[in-house]
Amino acid sequence: LARALPTSRAPGPDAPEAAMQLNVQRSLLPADSAPEDADQLGCETIGLEPAVWRWWWRPVVLMGAACGLVGAVGAVGASAALGGAAIPARSAMRGGAMSKQEVILHKKSGAMPHDDLEDHMHKQSGAMPQDDLEDNMHNNSGAMTHDDMEDNMHSAEEAQSMDGTEGKTMEKLAAATELNKTSMCSAQGESCAASKCCKDAGLQCFSKDPYWAQCMPECTPGPNVMDQSSPAPWECKPLGKRTPGSPPKCSGDSEDCRSTKCCTTGGSQCFSKNEFWAMCRSECTPGPNLFEKDYHPWTCQALGPRTPGAASWVADKCAKGGEPCVAKGCCAEPGMQCYTQSPWYSKCRPSCTPGMKDTAWEHPWECKAVGSRTPTYIEGTVAEPGVVAQWVSERCSPIGANCLQTQCCHSVGHQCYKKHNYWAACRPSCSQAPDPKDGNKSWTCETLGPRSWGLSVKGYPSLYCISLFMPSGYEGPLLKSHLNANAGIFGCDGYDVFAAEPYTVGTSKDGVEVSAIGIPRIAVGVSQDGTAGNAKLFMAVWDKVIAGNRFRDYDFTLKVDPDAVLIPWRVRDHMRPHIGATAYVVNCNKFPNSPNFPMMFGAVEIFSSQAMDAYAMGSWKCGKQLPWAAWGEDYYMTHCLDFLGVGRIADFGVLGDNVCTGANCADQYKGSFHPFKSIDSWMQCWGQATAA
Repeated sequence: LARALPTSRAPGPDAPEAAMQLNVQRSLLPADSAPEDADQLGCETIGLEPAVWRWWWRPVVLMGAACGLVGAVGAVGASAALGGAAIPARSAMRGGAMSKQEVILHKKSGAMPHDDLEDHMHKQSGAMPQDDLEDNMHNNSGAMTHDDMEDNMHSAEEAQSMDGTEGKTMEKLAAATELNKTSMCSAQGESCAASKCCKDAGLQCFSKDPYWAQCMPECTPGPNVMDQSSPAPWECKPLGKRTPGSPPKCSGDSEDCRSTKCCTTGGSQCFSKNEFWAMCRSECTPGPNLFEKDYHPWTCQALGPRTPGAASWVADKCAKGGEPCVAKGCCAEPGMQCYTQSPWYSKCRPSCTPGMKDTAWEHPWECKAVGSRTPTYIEGTVAEPGVVAQWVSERCSPIGANCLQTQCCHSVGHQCYKKHNYWAACRPSCSQAPDPKDGNKSWTCETLGPRSWGLSVKGYPSLYCISLFMPSGYEGPLLKSHLNANAGIFGCDGYDVFAAEPYTVGTSKDGVEVSAIGIPRIAVGVSQDGTAGNAKLFMAVWDKVIAGNRFRDYDFTLKVDPDAVLIPWRVRDHMRPHIGATAYVVNCNKFPNSPNFPMMFGAVEIFSSQAMDAYAMGSWKCGKQLPWAAWGEDYYMTHCLDFLGVGRIADFGVLGDNVCTGANCADQYKGSFHPFKSIDSWMQCWGQATAA
């Protein structure tokens, strides 16, 4: 056959495909019924003369119509090309005769008995074992030389019979054919508009419009919240057939994803912590994860593809809050799904049970889902921080310490930067230029671990609360009662108390022994507005706060009077929109027409971490250039921060003060109340404020 195939005549590019199609369309003919005209089976496709065809008809009967196989051989340079798995001719061509009954059996079953094949497959040097046949199946067909064919093809005189082939071989070849078909299909994320098929099991090609289609498990007509390109609706017309099999089962947020290497939550990816654990996360920075209980570092090696999250346009184009969502077909808030209550009303909800009612008098919900659920994460955004693990305050590094081993920092916005192999420090930023404050030495500025979110161990944003008190008066016992109830400033993430004499308040529920930080004794006069002229006293307190540096570990610093009832979680809600601002809060507008209002009343004073940093840098200017001697401390801080260019936040809900516009402890909006000087009155107000 090798000599019969003209070497000068190259087969056309469509020859293998045509031969395979013929192979599929026609069954094997009996050995004594070879067609008179070779054109019946398309022999001319491979340049095989009819005389040669009849000569080779009987011995070449394997895997479908004889000429179909020979056509495949000729078309790929004498290799049997089936679905991209090329088989050298020595594996595909066997000399020998086949009985009519065996051919009929092969025609019906598609496979030949293994024993007959072993008995009759041979060549001059011996038969080829089954393993050799499997070893020679591969995906990229290669041309076969004439020598290869001559070594492995039998002449008609030498080849006497061929009875069949093993069923497993047929299965292997069929699988190879399917593999080749699949390799031409589209992967996830690619357009399948042309291929109309998908590589991955269980996926279907769905069209968005005439120009784009994509492989997905399912498709819901309308806007696709994970379509990163545009909010244009999808028609979800299936193109081609669904790839056999089931889509891979991916891992949930708290599951080990080492084996699945994929995630169910949109906007997340499987990241490796070590060889024993991997988990789906929206993002991953090598080093410790500040939000999990285990402080051991993550390698953050990505395993598998990222599951797409919500597109950036979702927040603007989809339904918000309680507005009807059917017309828009999607929800702006993460995790929400559009449901119908009736044909006339709908809104976005986290879940819906048919027949449910939000109120006793409303129409029951039919809970028909419209569009798709918005993923938890929005692509291109940084995940919102939350409560960090308790070990962060215990193990991470404060300012001035070596963070080479801990790879994490206490202070808000600080990053562990490497100087050299023996030193790293927590800094807000880093420059590789020579540092004049460090002997003109340079830093590598390699980042180690994640940037700090601060010590938000109880809530976010984090609060650092301080109180100045007089232990010998009513304020000492009052603070003790707060500590025992885990109330007031002791519900903040961090706290300190200051006094002019030694005093131990007790041990908090956090296991911290609370003792007064000493300050100098400073006489207090009368201010210009008739209140305590205590500016100098509190200037000394703020000097101690700055020296302690703890304010840098929290988003906001609060100065709270002992007789003020503070509700920390409500203050967090008020301050959340202002994270990162360089500002302080004005909390009273008792006299709107006065040039001194709105102003900051001293019962509860709130400063951002950035505002405190500005004060730490410029307080000396206030001390030298402002006439503070007759001022109260709140008046002083207001004017000092204004003088330093710190911004204002007008929030009259953080404090309900009887000295300002009143204190109603049942007001669920207010973040604090003042004044309540006795233990009983303070606890009564606390009980009213926290009853809900």
